[in-house]
Amino acid sequence: MKTAEALAWLKRNHNPSAFASNRFGETVNAIQFVEKLYELGAVKVSVIDILDEPERMEEEGGPYAASLLVDLPPDNQSRNKIIEFYKKEMEEQGIGEGEGILEWNESKMKEGLLGFGWD
Repeated sequence: MKTAEALAWLKRNHNPSAFASNRFGETVNAIQFVEKLYELGAVKVSVIDILDEPERMEEEGGPYAASLLVDLPPDNQSRNKIIEFYKKEMEEQGIGEGEGILEWNESKMKEGLLGFGWD
């Protein structure tokens, strides 16, 4: 699985819609979302499952991804802010129980990880 630190990856990506284009449209909107996660206290935000096959690179100008992995901070106050932000995002996007990402997070949050995924 290819991964990269999200802000650096997004800022150097030449694909105008490099990340979860159905949700963010242009890459700049995804950058603002990742910056918000850092403001809330995320230790690290990574782009995961990067798609960078040659045809995509040529057609779109850069790689594409639609999932983030957040390393949660150790303190509960910051951690809870990020979890609330996550829940709000999933509600707004209509992503509910049984769609995979929520169940995945149940086990991973104990390890200090939180995943965001869009179609």
